[in-house]
Amino acid sequence: MATSTETERYIQFLLEHLAGRNEHHMFEQIVLQIALRRLSSNIVPATGPVSAGGDQGRDAESYYTSLPHELPGAGGFIGRATTEPLVLAASVQKPPLEGKIREDLKSICSRGEPVARVAFFAVYEIPVAMRHRLQEHARDSYNVALDVFDGQAVAHLLTQGDLVWIAQRYLDLPSAMIPDEPAQEQPDWYRATLTALRERPGKRLTPGALSEVRDGLRHAVLDDEARVDLPEWLGYIGDFVEDEDDDLALRARYERAWAVLRGKNTLDGVEPDIRAVIDAALSSERVSLLDDANQLLLTWGGSWLRHLGTVSAEELRDLALRLRERTDTLIKNTDEAVYPVRKASLLDVAARLCLHPRWPEVTRPASGALLTALETVRLRLAGEIVPEISVESRPVDVTDAMDYLERLVDLLPRARAFPVGGVSETFQMVAPALTADPRYEKVRDALDTAQADIAGDSSVAARCRDRAMAFLRAGRALDALHELHEVKINWWHGDTLRGALLTMRMIGKIYGDLNLQQAARQYALAAAAVAASSPGAEHEDILPAALTEAMNYTYAAGHWGDALALGGLAFMTHHLYAEAPDDYPSHAYIQQLDFHAGMVMLSAELFRPDLSSALTQLTDTNYLSDLDELLTELRPSFTYTEQQFTRNTEEQLNGRPFSDVGPQRELNFAALGTTWRVRCDNTRTTALAAERLTAALQIALTELAPHDPLFLPQDIHVRVITGTPFASRERVTFKPDNRAVDCTVILSPYSNSSDSQALERELSAAVVYLLAHLSARPTQTFMSLVEKTFARGFRHKLLSVRLYDEVAGLLTESHYDTLRQTAMQPWTDAAFQPPTAPALAQPTTPGPGYDRTRALGMIRDNYAELPQALSETLPRLLADPAALAGLRHLREEGWLDWHILVALVNIALNLRLEQLSPGSIPPDFPARFLEIPESDYTAPLPLDAFTPVSLRAQMELTVLSVGQRRWKLSTAMKTPNPVAFKQLLIARYSYGTDDVPHRDLLNDTPHENGSLLPPAA
Repeated sequence: MATSTETERYIQFLLEHLAGRNEHHMFEQIVLQIALRRLSSNIVPATGPVSAGGDQGRDAESYYTSLPHELPGAGGFIGRATTEPLVLAASVQKPPLEGKIREDLKSICSRGEPVARVAFFAVYEIPVAMRHRLQEHARDSYNVALDVFDGQAVAHLLTQGDLVWIAQRYLDLPSAMIPDEPAQEQPDWYRATLTALRERPGKRLTPGALSEVRDGLRHAVLDDEARVDLPEWLGYIGDFVEDEDDDLALRARYERAWAVLRGKNTLDGVEPDIRAVIDAALSSERVSLLDDANQLLLTWGGSWLRHLGTVSAEELRDLALRLRERTDTLIKNTDEAVYPVRKASLLDVAARLCLHPRWPEVTRPASGALLTALETVRLRLAGEIVPEISVESRPVDVTDAMDYLERLVDLLPRARAFPVGGVSETFQMVAPALTADPRYEKVRDALDTAQADIAGDSSVAARCRDRAMAFLRAGRALDALHELHEVKINWWHGDTLRGALLTMRMIGKIYGDLNLQQAARQYALAAAAVAASSPGAEHEDILPAALTEAMNYTYAAGHWGDALALGGLAFMTHHLYAEAPDDYPSHAYIQQLDFHAGMVMLSAELFRPDLSSALTQLTDTNYLSDLDELLTELRPSFTYTEQQFTRNTEEQLNGRPFSDVGPQRELNFAALGTTWRVRCDNTRTTALAAERLTAALQIALTELAPHDPLFLPQDIHVRVITGTPFASRERVTFKPDNRAVDCTVILSPYSNSSDSQALERELSAAVVYLLAHLSARPTQTFMSLVEKTFARGFRHKLLSVRLYDEVAGLLTESHYDTLRQTAMQPWTDAAFQPPTAPALAQPTTPGPGYDRTRALGMIRDNYAELPQALSETLPRLLADPAALAGLRHLREEGWLDWHILVALVNIALNLRLEQLSPGSIPPDFPARFLEIPESDYTAPLPLDAFTPVSLRAQMELTVLSVGQRRWKLSTAMKTPNPVAFKQLLIARYSYGTDDVPHRDLLNDTPHENGSLLPPAA
């Protein structure tokens, strides 16, 4: 093989030989092919007969479009292509050439369309000084830019890997003279196919040839360097479009439309291709053609979203409905007993057509707001999350789609040959839109089973991963978590263990994004533990990133002493296992590690200097030395006041900085309306046990969230101790408290000899018992929800891989001793308020069992019946200025009239009971109280018993009764929290807003029958 220099000299010789034969037309073809790949693809020859004005000095010129717009994201020369009007001029004339070039410039610039740039190609060399004179002349005389490519430059271009074929075709360059160091490496099959097409004397329009061209075209679209060949491939595919074979032409039209959209980010010239394929499908019996039409129509819709093409939303919807109608006809005419695979294929197409958005209802984003089609394809191929418009803004015909999908999965056992991969992939992508349908799990599980039968459990994991990515795109983190936990299980074996470890890190990230830092820490550390102990050390490179992530979650939890120590471990493993460890910029996690460690050290240095000496004992001295240089750079910019620093950390963290310092450590988080404050002694064993419980609670809350556990919105104070309960007491005990939950949890300490299964049972039992006391659902109902979570794999999610204490026990006893024995002034006396992630906010939808019609009926009964029980007392209260003022004050607080009536009647009932002697109270007196006219009582009720204070106290008891009697709510707490109960009723049961028309309690008198309801019409 020749070197590039040898080839360049030989090509220059061939060019001069070309000039000697005066083969100007051949040189024009060479120039045109070079320009198409180096200057712009929007160039057409501009030659013409002299009688028609000739070529006006222009051998070729550009039209409007240019490479940067046609080929977005392309590398190499395409990224530098001009967007200006361009004219090519070529000459085989011998020197001197200065006069020739000046004449051509005059001809080009004085006639024809305006031009901004001229590229002049010559066979012979042009001195540099002459080139500069000519460029200055072009700029000064015609205000155009001039590029000059002489013979040496042309020869150099023709030695390059993607252009050398031009020299082969037009200069007959021998194969032995092709350089063996091509500038742009491409796969052998690709180069071989392209070479064969270029050397083929005629067209070969066969199905096999179309397959070759299709593969090359798709490669040119997706590969940045190969995309320079895209215009050539489009020419080859165009030959099939023009062929008389309708089948090949339709297939070629499909490929051309796909390639132009993804390769050029335009639909210019190919919308007729899309329409031709769809029109043919509307009268075809072929399932494959219907599928092609479905794919193109969906792609067309995506283009409409990006403001490409001329199609309207209405036309897209009409075509989808017509294709559905055609598919329905074929479904009805296909006997599944005879043709089960064809029937399944038609059901597949029909389902996917139903999943096309109803485009007229979609709000189109601004132009440029979405990724290009090519960028989207690349992200999906890489398994990345694709940002796109939300599922909620893409209305689809879910019920119709699930009808077809249910029929399809029912048919699968008889349609063994049906390729389930296509419908499976579509299902993953649109899963967020389908989950509300009651048949979702049936279809999902059937497709997973069918895929597993073909490709094994790892394929199910891949499907779960795809669904998880779809849920993340839709902002559905909890659904994504469930799918990723399934990935972890199905990939938990040797060949795919690495994927399982990466999945565990993704699970940790989602928990972290949900502000559940202990659960996040558990999964990051579990991934690190397995990576460290995997056979053959093949996954040890995961260690530094996993430990850094664990440090990030620990930092977010406010445990900055632990975070600094984990940072030192991450730094050490980085230098042990990372590739090129000293190349810090190539490892993104190093920046996170350094930032958090820097914040720990600088905040202590500036605001709590007494901590600095303790912090230096917590981590590796080499890491601290490495950190010193960073701290020197950061100090000038670290100018916060303590107040600013405290405010920023309150907004950004889940715990106050250094909340792991001192004799007690604390863990804070919030979810589903509950705010958790976990405390424990700051010893290694107890701290790990408290973190074990906290991580388990956080995981349990994410599992219960989709089932609406109906937790009361309140603070939960948990004290964790290790040991064994005395006298067979429960491991979870509650102290009396009507304003919050105050409990103690006793957990067994972990040791190397611990029975892991016994600890797991103990932990899950403690979590379930504690959460059951926080729910307003009846215990039996709540436990049925728990059973659902266990059926969905709660146990393996709780454990991750190993017990928490085992994977998190990286820090020594002395580490905890140092933190426990260090004193620190509190940042503030106010309680920390941990943030709640939107996905775990308290629900605001109507609560379980709520029925507005029933609620209004009971309120109507209150207005009809309760005033009669106060027929004597109510007029006295309204006539008393102090009592009336108190009632008006309650109204200003938001009390409705029926709230006031209920509280008044309950106080009256209690007062009447006090007036009766204990032995004379009939057993049914409370039930008959409303039936007894108040005039039957001899003693009037004291008005001072109906103050706002007493009414509020009574209402606290009343809300419990309202919840229990009306909505079957309950609580397992012996001392329930009435304020929390009222907040729940207001948020979920319209307690503060439901009302019916009635007479004003404070300004109108009851009707003659004693009712406050208006007279019946």
